[in-house]
Amino acid sequence: MEYRLETDCEDYHVLTNAVKQIKNVPGIVCEIGTRRGGSMKLIIDALLENQDYNRNVVGIDPYGNLEYISSEGQSIRYDYTNDMRNETMVALYQYVLGKPVNLLMHHLEDTEFFERFKDGVPFYNDYKTVENNYSLVFFDGPHGLDAIRKEMEFFFFRTPFGGVWVIDDIHVIPYYLLKDMLQKSGFELIEETKIKASYKRVR
Repeated sequence: MEYRLETDCEDYHVLTNAVKQIKNVPGIVCEIGTRRGGSMKLIIDALLENQDYNRNVVGIDPYGNLEYISSEGQSIRYDYTNDMRNETMVALYQYVLGKPVNLLMHHLEDTEFFERFKDGVPFYNDYKTVENNYSLVFFDGPHGLDAIRKEMEFFFFRTPFGGVWVIDDIHVIPYYLLKDMLQKSGFELIEETKIKASYKRVR
């Protein structure tokens, strides 16, 4: 059976344009909230199109049909089941087979990932390396303001100058608060639509 890699939103050109900004910026490419894998495919496609080869790419998503806190503060299940995980992993790893990209999926909540890999993420590719810098982060996981702030706090000191952050679904979060925080923290707006925004760290 063949499984498809699908997206669930719009304005993905913001993400692919952001990926093409980081060619000479060292660090992991990270997506929080992989779901059906469509946006991860777009990230990989943009890396390869930009001849940005052999990147370590990390996806973070627990699946497991867990409860999430929505942007309105309500507890909700989005039906991100383990069957979805299995189907997506089959499709994603089949897609990257033979391509010059090193994809590593972590089936953890974002907070679990931060605790377990605060000293860096090990990668094995001919030899072991440990990376603790992130050249690009795509924030598409929990949409509560507190959760997003905690994610940004983790990545801030691990994002070098020139690193890029992409925030999804800005229409359902208090984006104006995040925008102010990002600008005060040395991030410069690259691109913004009704759905997505990208920022580069400039200081």
